Amino acid sequence: MSDSKVSRRAAFGTGSIAAAMLMAAPGTAFAAENAGAAAADEAAEGQIVVIGRGEEIDLATMRGPLIDAPQTINVVNREILDDRQATTLADALRNVAGVTTAVGEGGTVNGDQFFIRGQAARDDIFTDGLRDFGAFTRDAFNYESVQVLKGSSSTALGRGVSGGAINTQSKRALAEDRFSFNVAGGTDDYLRGTADANLALSDSSGLRLNIMGHTADTADRDSVYSNRFGFAAAAGFGIGNDTNFDLIFFHQDEDKRVDYGVPIIRTSDTTDIERPAPEFGVPRSNFYGFAADRDKVTVNTLTARFAHQANDWISLTSDTKVGVYTRQFRQTPTSCNDACGDALLDGDPLTVPMVSASARGLQDQTTRGIQNVSTALIEKSLGELRNELIVGWDVSYQTNKRSDTQRPASSVSRPLLNPSAVDAPVYPTAIYRLRDAEATDISLFVDERLWVTPQLSINAGVRYQHFKSSQDTTDLTDSRGEALTSCNGATGSFTSCFTRAEASSDLWSPKASIIWEPSDNASMYLSYSKAAVPPGNSLSNGSLSTPAENGGISGNDLDPETTETFDLGLKLNLFGDKLLVQTAIYQIDRNNAREVDPVTNVTVVSSEPKQRLRGFELGASGAVSADLLLTLNYSYVDAEITEAFTRSGDLDTDAIGRQVRYVPKHSASLWAAYKPVEGSLKGLEIGVGGNYQSKVFLNSQNSQVAPSYVAVDGLLAYDFGKYRIAINGYNLTNKLYYSQVNSSRVVPAAGRSFLASFGVSF
Repeated sequence: MSDSKVSRRAAFGTGSIAAAMLMAAPGTAFAAENAGAAAADEAAEGQIVVIGRGEEIDLATMRGPLIDAPQTINVVNREILDDRQATTLADALRNVAGVTTAVGEGGTVNGDQFFIRGQAARDDIFTDGLRDFGAFTRDAFNYESVQVLKGSSSTALGRGVSGGAINTQSKRALAEDRFSFNVAGGTDDYLRGTADANLALSDSSGLRLNIMGHTADTADRDSVYSNRFGFAAAAGFGIGNDTNFDLIFFHQDEDKRVDYGVPIIRTSDTTDIERPAPEFGVPRSNFYGFAADRDKVTVNTLTARFAHQANDWISLTSDTKVGVYTRQFRQTPTSCNDACGDALLDGDPLTVPMVSASARGLQDQTTRGIQNVSTALIEKSLGELRNELIVGWDVSYQTNKRSDTQRPASSVSRPLLNPSAVDAPVYPTAIYRLRDAEATDISLFVDERLWVTPQLSINAGVRYQHFKSSQDTTDLTDSRGEALTSCNGATGSFTSCFTRAEASSDLWSPKASIIWEPSDNASMYLSYSKAAVPPGNSLSNGSLSTPAENGGISGNDLDPETTETFDLGLKLNLFGDKLLVQTAIYQIDRNNAREVDPVTNVTVVSSEPKQRLRGFELGASGAVSADLLLTLNYSYVDAEITEAFTRSGDLDTDAIGRQVRYVPKHSASLWAAYKPVEGSLKGLEIGVGGNYQSKVFLNSQNSQVAPSYVAVDGLLAYDFGKYRIAINGYNLTNKLYYSQVNSSRVVPAAGRSFLASFGVSF
């Protein structure tokens, strides 16, 4: 390891209470209490309190400080999670501009469904560098930090990852005794408790237990609630030594009411820009589902992380994860058609606009997965040139079993303004469809960084990946319980119908970067990378396409969708390496896969149109002064459709030049915390922040839109000794906006709410 890298890491850590804060970090809301005592100690030594500035990338396939990486990486550290009382991954990502959230659709259930730089990232969520196989709402109680890697990262992380990836870093066991506890209560029946206990077994081993209990309704949303329980047990051996081993067992239960939001108002006027129902005076609290709607999830994962420093130039890692995710899910998508919208807007109070509520059957799903990522890092000069080489493999196997019960006999018509006036339908209990899917993923990768001069280096890598997926589907009836009248192209009467879909892809994901580091606190880079999304990529989120009949082709037969990304970026450490500034301009070219069906002569295309996205990002995080911590992110994206096809396979010339759906042109996030480290105000904390997002188009025709918004949050807290009290306020202006979007409906964000918390640590 070079002297420059060592000095940079040391400079980040000097004068920081990051280690104390992060090691003592309790569950959501109370780790910041530890800052009270720790900050007092640091202030007594005249040092600036800085959180997480020395944090490195927590991936075996990417090493080193953030400033060294040739791509934008936003980190939401434990202190920000605690200050803003973030309870879920979605809450944490509100601190990162350029990330949007979608409502699930079709085969995609609505857990965590994120977009990064305009590209779907629902399958690009990782924990400790290993893929998270399930679809669920992730609680943040066991997060040390959340890292968002922007730009294609397929060389490091595998298939997909076309717009970026989300990696959550788990709390690990420590070699010291610590305990923290927090309880928080607030409006809308909010109640949450967390505890974090660490026991040192020796000076290099320890045990850690984190526990969380959570129950809450949602402000200004009728009938929406969430109940969660979780714990994470960790054991660490060889802590701080050349050879170390960590075990982390994670468990989470959740039982909540599915919120599929409010409908987009359509009208018979084809020139209308369609908007969500609350924009026309419909109460945002209206719930259009039924009491039977539910999302019940159980997650159990076991992660083993091994690292060994063989000598001064080679280190080895081997990380393995096993996960089982069970889920019962039922939802009610609701739509407001032309007649509904016309009735709402005709000015006649006697006209009752009616929505169509399509109640669904119960999806019962079990996802299992296992993955191993093993690497060797070789830091050995080539002659006089400094050199770093990472080689390794990434192997995983995943299964997904799902059954669907029959839907009610027909959709339910309900008043738009008073949906609770109509009773729920009768839900059949018979199963109409069984699915059994599996996927195998085998990858080999290599990543080389060579310093031509002490300031100029070249980074290049490639991943080869063989991905194969299959799905067996058995239909017993149609979705509403009627007898089957067709099967695999044949017509007649059938008691069941079996189909098998398969897809196999060989993927190459290259990258190349030129990096110039004129000093230890500055880095510039120019990068190129390529990513691919193969058919069947979303095993737990969706399904393979139905095989085509009579020798035709389906989406399973298409080549993988590909994206090419160009990045030009700059990173600076300012104020004595206390503030990290990142900025980048980029271009993403997304090429959809298409092929003409030889039987129907219709063009079969992949799910999204061909796109070109050009953007700019700016971020700053760290300490502006001894008393002021700042996290600021801004993102601009010009996302344009360059080619699209209609459902019949014809070229859609009208779509060319339109904006890509779900991608705001402008977005920004801010969190500023004032924390005096000396004087009469020491212990006080005042935080203010919020989010801005410009309008978002909800379909490729750009005829549906969710308006822009600004939402403001605040914090008032006081640390005294081992204790901390805090009051948080959210959406203080009670702004109407939408936290999840879809082409037919949106989910209103929670209205104004408050919570108070009390924590203790020792």
